[in-house]
Amino acid sequence: MSERTPSNPTPSNPTPSNPTPSNPAPHTANPDIAALYLATVVTIHDAGAWRPAHEVAARLGTLHVITAWHPGDERPSREENDRANRALRADLEARGLAARGLAPLPALGSDPNSPHAEESWAVTGLDDRTARELGAKYGQVAVFRITAERQAVLGCFADWELGREV
Repeated sequence: MSERTPSNPTPSNPTPSNPTPSNPAPHTANPDIAALYLATVVTIHDAGAWRPAHEVAARLGTLHVITAWHPGDERPSREENDRANRALRADLEARGLAARGLAPLPALGSDPNSPHAEESWAVTGLDDRTARELGAKYGQVAVFRITAERQAVLGCFADWELGREV
């Protein structure tokens, strides 16, 4: 896997598989995995630059960050991940958020201890239930809720939440 940073958010993925957003397998996170998710560094492309998510949340309000990349234990190809993420963006746009000035912003969730990162969408105007439902639709174990002070990971297939100060 190639390194991903906000200036290089497009790695190749060497392990393709065949999951689909409409047929995800349920996944849950054990506490160790949930803690790894919580350590994720989330950046958002806002006003022409990549910024820490909590800084964007300070300006826009509570954000939910959702991806369609790598559902559960699956590792689809770059093309499959991109296709699923486009479908997720269409789902977000179909909720009328853009009409209210709340268009999804490109986001990147990066592992602070490896080059792994996943392209995502940051949105305002969703509640936790809706964000979790969208994450589950795309086979995600969890989604993020980010405020100016806190980053939380919310389980999609099980009711759990883990948070930290930012």
